[in-house]
Amino acid sequence: MARKSLGFVPLVWECPSCKTQNPGPIKSCTSCGAPQPPDVEFQLVEEEKFNFIKDEALLREIKAGPNIHCPYCGTRNPATNKLCLQCGGDLSMGGETRESGQQVKTVREAQSEAQSSPSPAASPEPAKSPSRRIWIFAIIGVIVITLCLVLVFTLFLNTDDITGTVTSVQWERSIIIEAYTTVTKEAFIDDIPMDSDIISCSQAYRYTSDTPVANATEVCGEVYYEDTGSGAAEAVQDCTYEVYDDYCEYTTMDWVAVDTAVASGTDLDPYWPNLNLSLDEREGSSQESYTITFSGDGETYQYSTTDSQLFEQAESGSQWTLSVNQLGGVQSIEPAN
Repeated sequence: MARKSLGFVPLVWECPSCKTQNPGPIKSCTSCGAPQPPDVEFQLVEEEKFNFIKDEALLREIKAGPNIHCPYCGTRNPATNKLCLQCGGDLSMGGETRESGQQVKTVREAQSEAQSSPSPAASPEPAKSPSRRIWIFAIIGVIVITLCLVLVFTLFLNTDDITGTVTSVQWERSIIIEAYTTVTKEAFIDDIPMDSDIISCSQAYRYTSDTPVANATEVCGEVYYEDTGSGAAEAVQDCTYEVYDDYCEYTTMDWVAVDTAVASGTDLDPYWPNLNLSLDEREGSSQESYTITFSGDGETYQYSTTDSQLFEQAESGSQWTLSVNQLGGVQSIEPAN
Protein backbone atom coordinates (compact mmCIF):
# COMPACT_ATOMS: atom_id res chain seq x y z
CA MET A 1 0.00 0.00 0.00
CA ALA A 2 1.45 3.37 -1.03
CA ARG A 3 1.60 6.31 1.34
CA LYS A 4 0.43 9.43 -0.51
CA SER A 5 1.22 12.88 0.87
CA LEU A 6 -1.31 15.62 0.14
CA GLY A 7 0.69 18.42 1.75
CA PHE A 8 1.15 20.03 5.16
CA VAL A 9 -1.34 21.84 7.39
CA PRO A 10 -0.74 24.02 10.48
CA LEU A 11 -1.26 22.76 14.01
CA VAL A 12 -2.03 24.54 17.27
CA TRP A 13 -0.86 24.00 20.84
CA GLU A 14 -2.39 25.06 24.13
CA CYS A 15 -0.23 26.99 26.56
CA PRO A 16 -0.21 25.05 29.85
CA SER A 17 0.17 28.34 31.79
CA CYS A 18 -2.67 30.45 30.38
CA LYS A 19 -4.57 27.99 28.13
CA THR A 20 -4.13 30.17 25.05
CA GLN A 21 -4.33 28.40 21.69
CA ASN A 22 -1.14 29.18 19.76
CA PRO A 23 -0.19 28.47 16.12
CA GLY A 24 2.07 25.43 15.79
CA PRO A 25 5.15 27.23 14.40
CA ILE A 26 5.09 29.81 17.26
CA LYS A 27 7.79 28.83 19.78
CA SER A 28 6.43 30.84 22.73
CA CYS A 29 2.91 31.62 23.95
CA THR A 30 1.45 34.68 22.21
CA SER A 31 -0.35 35.66 25.41
CA CYS A 32 2.00 35.05 28.34
CA GLY A 33 5.34 34.44 26.59
CA ALA A 34 5.90 31.02 28.18
CA PRO A 35 8.05 28.69 26.02
CA GLN A 36 6.38 25.70 24.48
CA PRO A 37 7.00 22.66 26.75
CA PRO A 38 8.72 19.61 25.18
CA ASP A 39 5.74 17.37 25.94
CA VAL A 40 3.00 19.70 24.68
CA GLU A 41 0.41 18.01 22.46
CA PHE A 42 -0.19 19.52 19.03
CA GLN A 43 -3.75 19.51 17.74
CA LEU A 44 -5.34 19.95 14.33
CA VAL A 45 -7.69 22.89 13.84
CA GLU A 46 -11.03 22.09 12.25
CA GLU A 47 -10.71 21.32 8.53
CA GLU A 48 -12.91 24.24 7.50
CA LYS A 49 -10.49 26.65 9.24
CA PHE A 50 -7.12 25.62 7.76
CA ASN A 51 -5.43 25.83 4.39
CA PHE A 52 -2.47 23.83 3.16
CA ILE A 53 0.82 25.58 3.89
CA LYS A 54 2.23 27.35 0.81
CA ASP A 55 5.13 29.34 2.31
CA GLU A 56 8.32 27.84 0.83
CA ALA A 57 10.55 28.77 3.78
CA LEU A 58 8.13 27.20 6.26
CA LEU A 59 7.82 24.09 4.08
CA ARG A 60 11.61 23.69 4.01
CA GLU A 61 11.68 23.92 7.81
CA ILE A 62 8.90 21.31 8.14
CA LYS A 63 10.58 18.88 5.74
CA ALA A 64 13.93 19.26 7.53
CA GLY A 65 12.58 17.16 10.39
CA PRO A 66 11.22 17.46 13.95
CA ASN A 67 12.13 20.51 16.01
CA ILE A 68 14.64 20.36 18.86
CA HIS A 69 13.96 21.74 22.36
CA CYS A 70 16.90 23.58 23.88
CA PRO A 71 18.32 21.69 26.90
CA TYR A 72 18.98 25.03 28.67
CA CYS A 73 15.91 27.26 28.14
CA GLY A 74 13.37 24.86 26.59
CA THR A 75 12.88 26.95 23.44
CA ARG A 76 11.87 25.01 20.33
CA ASN A 77 14.30 25.28 17.42
CA PRO A 78 14.19 24.13 13.77
CA ALA A 79 15.91 20.81 13.06
CA THR A 80 18.66 22.56 11.07
CA ASN A 81 19.73 24.79 13.99
CA LYS A 82 22.98 24.04 15.84
CA LEU A 83 22.52 26.78 18.46
CA CYS A 84 19.37 27.84 20.34
CA LEU A 85 17.46 30.80 18.90
CA GLN A 86 16.72 32.11 22.39
CA CYS A 87 19.80 31.56 24.53
CA GLY A 88 22.48 30.45 22.05
CA GLY A 89 22.97 27.13 23.83
CA ASP A 90 24.51 24.17 22.00
CA LEU A 91 21.57 22.01 20.91
CA SER A 92 23.79 18.95 20.46
CA MET A 93 24.39 18.87 24.24
CA GLY A 94 21.18 17.12 25.29
CA GLY A 95 18.70 18.85 23.00
CA GLU A 96 15.43 16.87 22.88
CA THR A 97 13.96 16.09 19.46
CA ARG A 98 10.19 16.27 19.31
CA GLU A 99 8.29 13.05 18.74
CA SER A 100 6.82 12.73 15.25
CA GLY A 101 4.73 10.32 13.17
CA GLN A 102 1.78 10.02 15.56
CA GLN A 103 -1.71 10.79 14.26
CA VAL A 104 -3.10 14.17 15.32
CA LYS A 105 -6.54 14.82 16.78
CA THR A 106 -8.55 17.93 16.04
CA VAL A 107 -9.14 20.45 18.83
CA ARG A 108 -12.80 19.38 18.87
CA GLU A 109 -11.87 15.68 19.22
CA ALA A 110 -9.38 16.39 22.01
CA GLN A 111 -11.93 18.46 23.94
CA SER A 112 -14.63 15.83 23.45
CA GLU A 113 -12.32 13.08 24.76
CA ALA A 114 -11.35 15.20 27.75
CA GLN A 115 -15.01 15.79 28.62
CA SER A 116 -15.96 12.12 28.26
CA SER A 117 -13.01 10.76 30.24
CA PRO A 118 -13.99 9.71 33.80
CA SER A 119 -12.40 11.57 36.69
CA PRO A 120 -9.55 9.74 38.49
CA ALA A 121 -11.67 9.35 41.62
CA ALA A 122 -14.59 7.81 39.77
CA SER A 123 -14.64 4.04 39.82
CA PRO A 124 -14.92 2.49 36.37
CA GLU A 125 -18.13 0.74 35.48
CA PRO A 126 -17.80 -3.02 35.37
CA ALA A 127 -17.58 -4.39 31.86
CA LYS A 128 -20.79 -5.94 30.68
CA SER A 129 -20.30 -9.65 30.19
CA PRO A 130 -22.18 -11.61 27.50
CA SER A 131 -25.35 -13.31 28.57
CA ARG A 132 -24.64 -16.50 30.48
CA ARG A 133 -27.43 -18.25 28.63
CA ILE A 134 -25.81 -17.50 25.24
CA TRP A 135 -22.53 -18.97 26.43
CA ILE A 136 -24.26 -22.09 27.68
CA PHE A 137 -26.04 -22.62 24.35
CA ALA A 138 -22.79 -22.01 22.47
CA ILE A 139 -20.93 -24.61 24.57
CA ILE A 140 -23.75 -27.14 24.14
CA GLY A 141 -23.71 -26.52 20.37
CA VAL A 142 -19.97 -27.16 20.17
CA ILE A 143 -20.34 -30.37 22.18
CA VAL A 144 -23.19 -31.62 19.95
CA ILE A 145 -21.24 -30.88 16.74
CA THR A 146 -18.16 -32.60 18.13
CA LEU A 147 -20.13 -35.69 19.09
CA CYS A 148 -21.73 -35.83 15.61
CA LEU A 149 -18.33 -35.63 13.94
CA VAL A 150 -16.96 -38.36 16.19
CA LEU A 151 -19.97 -40.55 15.37
CA VAL A 152 -19.58 -40.06 11.62
CA PHE A 153 -15.86 -40.83 11.70
CA THR A 154 -16.56 -43.90 13.85
CA LEU A 155 -19.14 -45.21 11.37
CA PHE A 156 -16.76 -44.69 8.46
CA LEU A 157 -13.57 -45.97 10.07
CA ASN A 158 -14.85 -48.92 12.09
CA THR A 159 -15.15 -51.90 9.77
CA ASP A 160 -16.09 -55.55 10.01
CA ASP A 161 -14.80 -58.36 7.78
CA ILE A 162 -17.47 -60.50 6.12
CA THR A 163 -17.35 -63.16 3.42
CA GLY A 164 -19.03 -62.21 0.16
CA THR A 165 -19.75 -64.22 -2.99
CA VAL A 166 -19.43 -62.63 -6.45
CA THR A 167 -22.84 -62.52 -8.12
CA SER A 168 -22.17 -60.17 -11.07
CA VAL A 169 -19.59 -57.85 -12.61
CA GLN A 170 -19.72 -54.80 -14.85
CA TRP A 171 -17.06 -52.74 -16.59
CA GLU A 172 -16.77 -49.66 -18.79
CA ARG A 173 -13.84 -48.14 -20.68
CA SER A 174 -13.96 -44.83 -22.56
CA ILE A 175 -11.60 -42.73 -24.70
CA ILE A 176 -12.04 -39.04 -25.53
CA ILE A 177 -11.69 -38.21 -29.24
CA GLU A 178 -10.16 -34.80 -29.93
CA ALA A 179 -10.19 -32.75 -33.14
CA TYR A 180 -7.84 -29.94 -34.18
CA THR A 181 -10.21 -27.09 -35.01
CA THR A 182 -10.88 -23.37 -34.65
CA VAL A 183 -11.96 -22.30 -31.16
CA THR A 184 -12.86 -18.97 -29.56
CA LYS A 185 -11.14 -18.03 -26.30
CA GLU A 186 -10.57 -15.03 -24.03
CA ALA A 187 -7.36 -13.79 -22.40
CA PHE A 188 -5.32 -10.71 -21.58
CA ILE A 189 -3.58 -9.47 -24.70
CA ASP A 190 -0.05 -10.52 -23.70
CA ASP A 191 -1.26 -14.08 -23.01
CA ILE A 192 -2.71 -14.59 -26.52
CA PRO A 193 -0.73 -16.95 -28.81
CA MET A 194 1.06 -15.22 -31.70
CA ASP A 195 -0.84 -17.08 -34.44
CA SER A 196 -4.28 -16.09 -33.11
CA ASP A 197 -6.82 -13.70 -34.64
CA ILE A 198 -8.11 -11.06 -32.21
CA ILE A 199 -11.85 -10.36 -32.51
CA SER A 200 -12.30 -7.56 -29.97
CA CYS A 201 -10.76 -6.16 -26.76
CA SER A 202 -11.94 -4.13 -23.78
CA GLN A 203 -10.36 -2.87 -20.58
CA ALA A 204 -10.63 -5.28 -17.62
CA TYR A 205 -9.25 -5.32 -14.07
CA ARG A 206 -6.09 -7.42 -13.87
CA TYR A 207 -4.39 -6.91 -10.50
CA THR A 208 -3.79 -4.44 -7.66
CA SER A 209 -0.41 -2.77 -7.25
CA ASP A 210 1.01 -1.18 -4.11
CA THR A 211 2.92 1.35 -6.22
CA PRO A 212 1.77 3.70 -9.01
CA VAL A 213 1.88 2.09 -12.46
CA ALA A 214 0.68 3.09 -15.93
CA ASN A 215 -2.98 2.53 -16.80
CA ALA A 216 -4.03 2.15 -13.16
CA THR A 217 -6.92 3.59 -11.18
CA GLU A 218 -5.88 5.08 -7.84
CA VAL A 219 -7.97 3.94 -4.86
CA CYS A 220 -7.25 5.81 -1.62
CA GLY A 221 -8.51 5.59 1.95
CA GLU A 222 -9.54 8.40 4.25
CA VAL A 223 -7.17 11.29 4.87
CA TYR A 224 -5.33 11.24 8.20
CA TYR A 225 -2.81 13.65 9.68
CA GLU A 226 0.63 12.83 11.11
CA ASP A 227 2.53 15.15 13.43
CA THR A 228 5.83 16.17 11.83
CA GLY A 229 7.18 17.47 15.14
CA SER A 230 7.65 20.93 13.61
CA GLY A 231 4.34 22.63 14.30
CA ALA A 232 2.61 21.20 11.25
CA ALA A 233 0.96 17.93 10.24
CA GLU A 234 1.30 16.01 7.02
CA ALA A 235 -2.00 15.07 5.35
CA VAL A 236 -1.68 11.46 4.25
CA GLN A 237 -3.70 8.81 2.42
CA ASP A 238 -2.98 5.10 2.01
CA CYS A 239 -3.52 4.16 -1.62
CA THR A 240 -3.52 1.15 -3.90
CA TYR A 241 -3.61 1.06 -7.69
CA GLU A 242 -6.04 -1.11 -9.64
CA VAL A 243 -4.36 -2.03 -12.91
CA TYR A 244 -6.46 -2.50 -16.05
CA ASP A 245 -5.39 -4.14 -19.30
CA ASP A 246 -6.80 -5.20 -22.67
CA TYR A 247 -8.87 -8.38 -22.25
CA CYS A 248 -9.60 -9.86 -25.68
CA GLU A 249 -11.73 -12.40 -27.44
CA TYR A 250 -9.77 -14.29 -30.11
CA THR A 251 -9.81 -17.35 -32.34
CA THR A 252 -7.05 -19.94 -32.55
CA MET A 253 -6.47 -23.56 -33.48
CA ASP A 254 -6.58 -26.07 -30.65
CA TRP A 255 -7.41 -29.66 -29.76
CA VAL A 256 -10.94 -30.00 -28.37
CA ALA A 257 -13.05 -32.99 -27.33
CA VAL A 258 -15.62 -33.82 -30.00
CA ASP A 259 -16.72 -37.34 -29.10
CA THR A 260 -16.29 -40.23 -26.66
CA ALA A 261 -15.84 -43.86 -27.66
CA VAL A 262 -17.22 -46.25 -25.04
CA ALA A 263 -16.97 -50.01 -24.54
CA SER A 264 -18.77 -51.86 -21.72
CA GLY A 265 -19.67 -55.36 -20.65
CA THR A 266 -20.69 -57.75 -17.90
CA ASP A 267 -17.83 -60.23 -18.21
CA LEU A 268 -14.23 -60.42 -17.08
CA ASP A 269 -12.68 -59.54 -20.46
CA PRO A 270 -12.65 -55.72 -20.64
CA TYR A 271 -11.23 -54.11 -23.78
CA TRP A 272 -10.71 -50.62 -25.11
CA PRO A 273 -13.06 -49.30 -27.81
CA ASN A 274 -11.80 -49.23 -31.39
CA LEU A 275 -11.11 -45.75 -32.76
CA ASN A 276 -11.55 -44.70 -36.38
CA LEU A 277 -9.73 -41.38 -36.37
CA SER A 278 -9.57 -38.92 -39.25
CA LEU A 279 -6.40 -36.95 -40.07
CA ASP A 280 -7.40 -34.02 -37.86
CA GLU A 281 -8.35 -36.20 -34.86
CA ARG A 282 -6.37 -37.82 -32.08
CA GLU A 283 -6.86 -40.01 -29.03
CA GLY A 284 -7.43 -38.04 -25.84
CA SER A 285 -7.65 -39.08 -22.20
CA SER A 286 -9.10 -42.43 -21.18
CA GLN A 287 -11.05 -43.74 -18.20
CA GLU A 288 -11.91 -47.16 -16.88
CA SER A 289 -14.21 -48.34 -14.09
CA TYR A 290 -15.11 -51.78 -12.76
CA THR A 291 -17.92 -52.78 -10.42
CA ILE A 292 -18.20 -56.09 -8.56
CA THR A 293 -21.45 -57.13 -6.85
CA PHE A 294 -21.33 -59.47 -3.85
CA SER A 295 -23.90 -61.22 -1.67
CA GLY A 296 -23.12 -61.95 1.97
CA ASP A 297 -24.96 -62.24 5.28
CA GLY A 298 -28.23 -61.74 3.43
CA GLU A 299 -27.12 -58.38 2.02
CA THR A 300 -25.94 -57.13 -1.37
CA TYR A 301 -22.70 -55.16 -1.60
CA GLN A 302 -21.01 -53.34 -4.46
CA TYR A 303 -17.38 -52.39 -4.82
CA SER A 304 -16.06 -50.06 -7.55
CA THR A 305 -12.41 -49.87 -8.60
CA THR A 306 -10.10 -48.84 -11.44
CA ASP A 307 -7.80 -51.82 -10.83
CA SER A 308 -8.33 -54.12 -13.83
CA GLN A 309 -6.12 -56.89 -12.39
CA LEU A 310 -8.21 -57.05 -9.21
CA PHE A 311 -11.42 -57.02 -11.28
CA GLU A 312 -10.30 -59.89 -13.53
CA GLN A 313 -10.01 -62.17 -10.46
CA ALA A 314 -13.73 -61.74 -9.63
CA GLU A 315 -14.95 -65.04 -11.05
CA SER A 316 -18.68 -65.60 -10.62
CA GLY A 317 -19.27 -67.62 -7.41
CA SER A 318 -15.79 -66.89 -5.99
CA GLN A 319 -15.59 -65.87 -2.37
CA TRP A 320 -13.95 -62.69 -1.12
CA THR A 321 -13.26 -61.01 2.20
CA LEU A 322 -15.03 -57.66 2.32
CA SER A 323 -14.09 -54.89 4.76
CA VAL A 324 -17.47 -53.17 5.41
CA ASN A 325 -17.97 -50.01 7.51
CA GLN A 326 -20.91 -49.37 9.83
CA LEU A 327 -22.83 -47.62 7.01
CA GLY A 328 -22.66 -50.67 4.75
CA GLY A 329 -19.96 -49.27 2.45
CA VAL A 330 -17.25 -51.64 1.20
CA GLN A 331 -13.85 -50.18 1.98
CA SER A 332 -11.64 -52.90 0.51
CA ILE A 333 -11.78 -56.44 -0.87
CA GLU A 334 -9.43 -59.37 -1.31
CA PRO A 335 -9.87 -62.96 -2.47
CA ALA A 336 -10.70 -65.32 0.39
CA ASN A 337 -8.05 -67.92 1.17
